[in-house]
Amino acid sequence: MLVFCLLLPCWLSARELVIGGILEPPLKWLDEGGHPRGLDVDLVSAIFGTLGVPIKIELIDSGARLTRNAEGGLYDLLLTHSYKPEREAYLLYPKQAHILHSWHFFIRKESVGQIHYDHLADLKPWRIGVTRDFSYTPELAAAMADPAYRFQEIPINQLQLRKLIAGRIDVVPMPLVTAFAQIKEEKLEGQLAYLPNPLKTSPYFNAWTRARADAETPALMAAYDAELLHMKQDGRLKALYDRYGIPYIEP
Repeated sequence: MLVFCLLLPCWLSARELVIGGILEPPLKWLDEGGHPRGLDVDLVSAIFGTLGVPIKIELIDSGARLTRNAEGGLYDLLLTHSYKPEREAYLLYPKQAHILHSWHFFIRKESVGQIHYDHLADLKPWRIGVTRDFSYTPELAAAMADPAYRFQEIPINQLQLRKLIAGRIDVVPMPLVTAFAQIKEEKLEGQLAYLPNPLKTSPYFNAWTRARADAETPALMAAYDAELLHMKQDGRLKALYDRYGIPYIEP
């Protein structure tokens, strides 16, 4: 299979892959010139560069719009998605994950000692921020339909920490990697803390869309898996993490 995958660039079509993602520094963002940057961008550029497949990356600020675009056939792949059974209706997942996200509830610094999380019911008294179309946990999804909880849903994840600091919500679940990148970028140090018990720890994948899949997709996914596994084994994936200051836990 490895030899087969290495031969792919020789015969695979050079159709450009359109890859979609949401803005989520340090994984993916737009620089001052509007060019995609970040760990995710470097990763797919390295893999598909090795495979000889041209790519185009488009980053937007709404997870809901990203999903609609994927279902409508605008993208070939989506960057950094967790597995969710209902997503199999429009996504094809590779075997290899490239990152583990640990999600925690963030709070304002002055709320340390007041807000605790051992069970989700501990958060019933507090206003909880969630982002539309994000994959959390089945327990949290069920709680969002329970009027005993006080959820506030918005479409743009980057606004959550700002709402928290402004006192419009009291807690918000965020991946540690993206939350600390935003805290550093927006100079929010000293204003926030997070509760020690994680909501979840999940592997994340760069997933293909069913709407744009064709006869070559299974072979291309196999080649992607082989190259990503090779990057884990030879240290190139860890080197990408180190470049962006992200603690490396092999996914």
